[in-house]
Amino acid sequence: MKKQSGLTRRAALALTVSAAGIIAAPAIVKANAPYKRTLNMQSLNSGEKLKITYWADGAYIDESRARINWFMRDLRTGETTPIHTALLDLLWEIDSLTPSNEPLYAMSGFRSASTNAWLAAHSDGVDPSSFHMRGMALDLTQDFSDPEMIYRVAKKLNKGGAGFYPVKHPFVHVDVGPPDTWVYPAHGRLDRAEQYDREQVEKQKG
Repeated sequence: MKKQSGLTRRAALALTVSAAGIIAAPAIVKANAPYKRTLNMQSLNSGEKLKITYWADGAYIDESRARINWFMRDLRTGETTPIHTALLDLLWEIDSLTPSNEPLYAMSGFRSASTNAWLAAHSDGVDPSSFHMRGMALDLTQDFSDPEMIYRVAKKLNKGGAGFYPVKHPFVHVDVGPPDTWVYPAHGRLDRAEQYDREQVEKQKG
């Protein structure tokens, strides 16, 4: 009887280990494939902070997107616009590839047409057809000791425009328009907005 009892215990143990493996397997797969995307940001102009999961289990979260739209609002006019999901994904990917644990320090997100025109009249390097007006661009920094870091990552990703501005307070411009790179005082191509519009028309036709 004892021998039979021992075999039963061993069999039960084997079944327990096997069952544990079956339960653990999906968790391992899920860990290897990100199931949520979170952005950690801080505005250098307003001081606002926002750490938010905007995508989870294959879908964008409307409530989170609304909060991001407000965070990236035009601080001069208070206007908002839907921030392009491709920009959110680009920011998430850039942050994932940088070694810094600092938040993404936002400087300029959405710009109304009036704000963009005002900036173009009062400073150099502002694109009159800026992707900021479409909710497709952000000026930012992260590591103050290496302000060019984000530019290097964005340039390597090649998923939109990337410009480095080594001015008094250095920053990087990223957008999800046609790929292009530049270092100020050089400028990005001024035909990119038109190119983007043509590409969208072709997509709709196709």
